[in-house]
Formats: sequence, structure tokens, C-alpha cells
Amino acid sequence: MSNIAPLIDHYLAEYARIERDLPGSDANQRARKDALKAFTDTGFPDTRQEDWKYTSLRPLEKRRFEISSEAGDVSEKELAAFLPADLEAYRIVIVDGHFSPRLSALDGLPEGVVVQSFAEYLRNNDDARVKASAIESQPGSLSDMNAAFATDGAYVHVAANAAADKPIHVITLSSGGHEERMSQLRHRYVMDPSSQATVIEHYVGLGDKPYFTNVVTEAVMGQNAQLTRCRVQQESDRGYHTASFFAHQTRDSRVFNHGFDLGGRLARTDTNTRLVDPNAEVHFYGVYIPTGRQHMDNHTCVDHDTEHSVSREIYKGVLAEHGRGVFNGKILIRKDAQKTDSDLSCDALLLSDKAEVDAKPELEIYADDVVAAHGSTVGQLDEDAVFYLKSRGVADEGARAILTYSFANALVQKVGIEPVERFVEAALLSKLPGGKSYADLA
Repeated sequence: MSNIAPLIDHYLAEYARIERDLPGSDANQRARKDALKAFTDTGFPDTRQEDWKYTSLRPLEKRRFEISSEAGDVSEKELAAFLPADLEAYRIVIVDGHFSPRLSALDGLPEGVVVQSFAEYLRNNDDARVKASAIESQPGSLSDMNAAFATDGAYVHVAANAAADKPIHVITLSSGGHEERMSQLRHRYVMDPSSQATVIEHYVGLGDKPYFTNVVTEAVMGQNAQLTRCRVQQESDRGYHTASFFAHQTRDSRVFNHGFDLGGRLARTDTNTRLVDPNAEVHFYGVYIPTGRQHMDNHTCVDHDTEHSVSREIYKGVLAEHGRGVFNGKILIRKDAQKTDSDLSCDALLLSDKAEVDAKPELEIYADDVVAAHGSTVGQLDEDAVFYLKSRGVADEGARAILTYSFANALVQKVGIEPVERFVEAALLSKLPGGKSYADLA
């Protein structure tokens, strides 16, 4: 653990500076101070911890990030560049850690569906806490840091038997207006029995100043509820992004989680769920594309704590230039989790001899009547396929971009929202060597 006193002193002083402005009741503020103590007792995690072995947060420790007092000035034109064409959705926009009513669009929500800023939820509910009661405590100072400093985010509540008739687009934007600013964001999705919703979490960065986004998303799943979550990470080249997703799944609930890591100087994403009642089901799909000197780390954990539960997990990485990728996927099947059906695969494509990936799928099984499998591959493009495309008039870079696009696109197509799929496909192609001239494929 990092124990750099000046760093801890900075964040203690930063908390004291903003404490009065943090939303929530007195009881909630006491919980924040508990989380602050947990964070300052340990500092940022470091590479001596197994879960952080390949990802160093030293670049964050060298900086002194501060909370913004208000949303930066972002125009509708700047925002429009990140809105998928033809997407009909409710929209909630968070700029520099603060809700922006001007850029949001929440009119016409159906009965039984509540979408509001997380700060408003905390202010209007004395019993509300910055951490959902159904979500168990998770080790790691970044979630503690978030619980202490969280200023805003999105709160979604879908009542029993209700459904959101359109996707809910949650856009978190760093305006780039100030040096070394941080956004501490908390999203919570409460899905009552037999409810349904689709949420698109979108992370965007503007400007060329360094900033830090740390986000925690919680999903509390009632019986037979279904949540589709699509996370698109497009931070700027100077952005540092850490994110955690925690789901608590009861009987017959279903979570479909799609993640696309395309931006940021350093990005670390933890995706976790605990299945606690029979017939709960989860699907994790992810694509990460580090280029230049980007570093992207994905950790997942599926905790089967019940019999007759199902998990499916597929991750694909594309690494170019000096890009560095990390994937660690853990499936835990507890003693009483008989009849579990679980599968995990992770594949990586290296487009450069300077790119590097560390992949580690894990199975930890304590039950004896289960079906569980995992696999991992790392390779390069098929040169015969490259030659075939070149023989038909496609330039070498274009041929490689098309084949790489095909490798990753299978997971993009699983999203099931055509405007979002087209948006991600175009963003994916634009990152690949030679891909910009083929962006019309999307």
C-alpha cells in the first residue's frame, strides 16, 4: 500500500474543503468519514497487491487532484459529438462531477421509472446512503475514496413490473477547463421485481489537461428483473479513469453488461456481480483497445453463491503500438452453488511487437456438480487473410484494420441497440492503424 504522507494530507484537506457541499444527511456524512478513513489508512493500491500487479497508479500519486465546485462550460455542439446518431434515449449529463440540467433530457419518463441526479436522490431522502445496503463491502481504496468524495452521478429506480421504454444515456464528461481536476461519481440502479431497463454509461473527456475520473456503479436486482448496461469509455489522452461495477442478483434476475474501453491514458475497470438466488444469470462482454502508450486493465469477478445460476463472459483485446492490456477474470463457485453453469474466454490480438498483454482467467470451485470452463488466447493477424484482401486491391493497413474490426465486432453486435453499435464500431475503426478510411463500414 502507498503511505505517502503528503498525498494523504492533500486528500484530507480536500475533503475538509468540500465537506459542507457534499450531498446527504448527517448519517450519510458519518458514513463518508468512515470511508475517508479507510482510504487514508491505505492510500492508493500499488503493484505489491496481486490485483494490481500489472497496473501502477504512481502517475495519480504524483498529482494533486481536486474536486470541481461546479460544472464546466460545455456547449451542446461539443456534447453532440458524443451522441450516437438516431439514438432515442433519455439523457442525464454529469459535467466535472455535477449534474447539468441544461444538457440533460428527462421529459416523458414512463410511470414507475425515476431518473435523477444522485445528489438530488441523497438530498431528498434522509435514509439514502452513498453506498447501497445490498452491496457488500468491497476491499480497495478506490471504492472507499469514491464513497467519501462522491459529488453526483445517476440514480435510476424502476418500479415492479415497469420498464423504461427507451435507453437511459448517462454521459459523464470532463470539460478540461482546469488542471488536475477529479470527478468522483456514484451511479445506482435499483431494479424492482420484474422490471426492465437499458442504461448506456458514457465517459468522455475534452481538452488537453490531466484529470481523474473515479466512478462506482451499483445495480440492485430484484426478482426477475433485467438490466442491460453498456459502458463506453472515451476519456481523453490525458485522462485517468478507474471504475467499479457491483451487482447484487436475486432469483431469476438477468444482467447483460457490455464494456468498451477506447480512451484514457490509464484505465482500470472492475466488473463484479454476486448471484445469491437460483436462476440468476449474468453476461459480461468487453472490448479494450489500447494504442500509443495507453494502459487498460479489466478485472472481473462472478461470485456464484447459489445453486442453478448461469454466467457467460467474453473479453477481447486489440493492442497496437506500445499499448498495454491486462485482463483478469475470476469465477468463484461456492460450496452450495450446485448446478452452476459458467464459461469464460478472453482473447487478445497483438498488432505490434511492442504491444503487451497479461491475461489470467481463474476458476475457484468448491462445489462438485457444476459445468465450468475457461480459456485464453493471444495471437497475431492471419497473414494469409491479409494477403487475400491485399490481392483484391485493399491496402496493407486497410486489410489489417478490416480483419481486426471483424475480430472485435462480434461483441459490439451483442449490444442490441443499433445506433450505439454503429457509434462504437466507428470509434473502434478510428483507433486502428489504417482504420479511419474504413470508418464508413460502420
